[in-house]
Amino acid sequence: MHKERYSSFLVGLVVVFIISTPLKGQFNTYSPYTRFALGDLTKPGIAQNMAMGGTGLAIHESNRINYVNPAAFSALDSTSVYFDFGGNTYSNRYETADYSNTWWNMNLHHVAFGSSMGKYMGFSAGIIPYSSIGYNIKQEYDDYTHGMAMDTYYKGEGGTLDFYVGTSIKLWERLSVGLTMNYLMGKLTRTRTIDFPMNSGYSDVNSSEEVNLRTPVFTMGMQYKEVYGDKFFFTVGGTYDFKASTELSNEYTVHNTFYPDDPVWLNDSVQINPQYILGEDTALTTLNIPQKIGVGVAFGIPNKLTITGDYYIQDWTGTQSGQNFSTTSSSSMHFGTEYIPDVEAIRGYHKLISYRVGGYYSNSYLMVNDYQLKDYGITFGVGLPVKTLKTSINVAFTLGTRGTTEYNLVKENYGILTFNVTLHDLWFRKRRFD
Repeated sequence: MHKERYSSFLVGLVVVFIISTPLKGQFNTYSPYTRFALGDLTKPGIAQNMAMGGTGLAIHESNRINYVNPAAFSALDSTSVYFDFGGNTYSNRYETADYSNTWWNMNLHHVAFGSSMGKYMGFSAGIIPYSSIGYNIKQEYDDYTHGMAMDTYYKGEGGTLDFYVGTSIKLWERLSVGLTMNYLMGKLTRTRTIDFPMNSGYSDVNSSEEVNLRTPVFTMGMQYKEVYGDKFFFTVGGTYDFKASTELSNEYTVHNTFYPDDPVWLNDSVQINPQYILGEDTALTTLNIPQKIGVGVAFGIPNKLTITGDYYIQDWTGTQSGQNFSTTSSSSMHFGTEYIPDVEAIRGYHKLISYRVGGYYSNSYLMVNDYQLKDYGITFGVGLPVKTLKTSINVAFTLGTRGTTEYNLVKENYGILTFNVTLHDLWFRKRRFD
């Protein structure tokens, strides 16, 4: 039995690596705010969490892989193994004081494996998104110094993946603690181009910045769950992300394009190379990820009703800065509810469905034009069981808003459809007959 258990554990790791390979290229996103720092930090959780406002710190259930809090891994029972994979699609509308635009995309989101490692231990591994950048911006200027028009183009793509490996243990019947190693890896590419539309003979200036990131971040989690028969349960949970710092592999180049075929532009009376010093757009050389603290609470009726809320704080102040932006202290609140009419219903499939709703409000880690970005929205979704309540298809919808049209900024109204498939099987069962 032990050989079967550990061989299954290794099989799970191999499957995670194989399935997760396509995720490395999945950073299709678009937002002008991803131009700054690490870009858009991913909202927590998979579809079950997302439908409940991104909550999960105090969710200690045996029917899902809840990587939001590593202490939840010990909730997986001793005969179960889970594979979970999913994706999402975005629809965004961008507004300024004068213009508006729309954009949409689809991504693979995650792949994860989870299993027990004995009666009191649980394990999970997977790859999930950590951050992403994607933007293509044109800004028009009147250069009063040289008396000419000037256009600046900003473009960026890439992102950061989080490969996590975590385990947890029940110290007592009600208390669980866990630890996850999150290995962040990815590439961020940013380019900036300046040209002069009314002076075609002037040189064009182009800068390219490529940042490669590799660093581990450790997360410690705790959950305490008290159950009073089938009438009431109460859970408190918390996580602590240790701070991390690493030197980045940063390649930065600047190119000037001249036009030597026309000698008229090469004499002393014509200015072919105006004195524009084009530095790094974001100047990332060292990555400092500050400590992050999360606390959560959940209560309700076992297998029927869950009401939960989470709160996070993380102080990014002084870690990164650049033209028109800086990082600051961030915080977020999440809340959600899940309701299952009757988990033991024999007839009426709708009675077995998990109905979920929630919301969130966050103060971003970015200050742009001296304004701290706000991000808020509502969520809802369902969990559709397949054969058993532990194998399911989960769908979540998010409707949110970020930014503002004031302070010369952009307001984003977005919708996110998140879905995942949770596959459950019974392993490690003792055989009556050989």
